[in-house]
Amino acid sequence: MISAILFYLSSIYAVGNYLVSKIEEPYNIALENTKADGVIVLGGGHYKGSSNLPLEPGAFKRLVYAIMIAKKRNLPLIFAGADYELIATQDCIKEFNKNLDLNLTNISNDKIYNKFSITYTLNSANTIQNAMRAYDLFAKNGIKKPKIYLVTSAFHMYRARRIFEDFNFTTIPAATDFRTRSDSCYCFYYPSVNGLELTNMAIHEGLGSLRDYIKRIFK
Repeated sequence: MISAILFYLSSIYAVGNYLVSKIEEPYNIALENTKADGVIVLGGGHYKGSSNLPLEPGAFKRLVYAIMIAKKRNLPLIFAGADYELIATQDCIKEFNKNLDLNLTNISNDKIYNKFSITYTLNSANTIQNAMRAYDLFAKNGIKKPKIYLVTSAFHMYRARRIFEDFNFTTIPAATDFRTRSDSCYCFYYPSVNGLELTNMAIHEGLGSLRDYIKRIFK
């Protein structure tokens, strides 16, 4: 009976929506407009074999939002992610340049320019490596305490900011890919895959934050 109740609660949208909304809510705000050294966007998965725009929906939103910020403020855009995400991102950029006249060029993978351009970090498998590789890139370009717009999914922003700030970044949160809703519906109380996904997301971020906290204690 207890197992059935726990499964029901974890599978309804109302519970998952509530848990994730508590993570996303602090970042559901207007974007701060301030001077920065660049925009960092984190990878978020891809669909291998897609004939166009091969990034997963969340990763695609991150990239588009990061491009909007970088272009409007004429800042360099730095992509941090795994190799397969990098390739998918490059494919998307090629399509944007071809069909939307974006003119977002990759000048060099080890240079950061003080204008609208894109640079890719070395392969990184997780957020800690994303931050480490990105910091190394800024340090090579003479920026020891970079101030950046950090673009990632809203549910991931709290943990990502803590990690990047551990690596001496000053972060301006630029959250996107919001997964929760502010309305309500009786259907929120039906078990669903979406409900399970949201609950899993909240647990994943909670455990990830706990793991990072323990690492800081024993660092």
